[in-house]
Amino acid sequence: MGTTETPSEPSELELDDVVITNPHIEAILENEDWVEDASGLVSHCIAILKICHTLTEKLVAMTMGSGARVKSPASLGDIIVVAKRISPRVDDVVRSMYPPLDPKLLDARAAALLLSVSHLVLVTRSACRQPAARHWVERSLAAAEEHMAVLRQAAMATEPERPPAPGEPPRQEQSAI
Repeated sequence: MGTTETPSEPSELELDDVVITNPHIEAILENEDWVEDASGLVSHCIAILKICHTLTEKLVAMTMGSGARVKSPASLGDIIVVAKRISPRVDDVVRSMYPPLDPKLLDARAAALLLSVSHLVLVTRSACRQPAARHWVERSLAAAEEHMAVLRQAAMATEPERPPAPGEPPRQEQSAI
């Protein structure tokens, strides 16, 4: 939190002003012709960006539409503070998608974005009692986790093999049977 914002004192920002501010986000999400992505990782990043974008928009809309069901103004302030942290994470993911691709960087930045959106989910659930929203949120997060698993696997594949530590059993390759 910045020095001017506390959970009990939300900034002058209105909740409907909380949006992903990258001016090229729509073009990025629509463009599927990413050149030099021989790894296939950028499509997973784009899928994560789309899921996070949709989740953020729906959660903000749900909060704005719940009016009287928000527990307190402090809860609304918490949502604003958390939502404002998402846009820089989107920018980080987008920057990491440009060549040369680094699978570890893609994984780390996409994980940070997903963590920020998950935090928004938790804060929104705490502030707004809307049990019907749980199903689509859980499905969206599960879909994002599937894409994260691909990024995580690619990141781990770039790590050099290390010898086992003393007392640790040697690593064995697992068969796909």
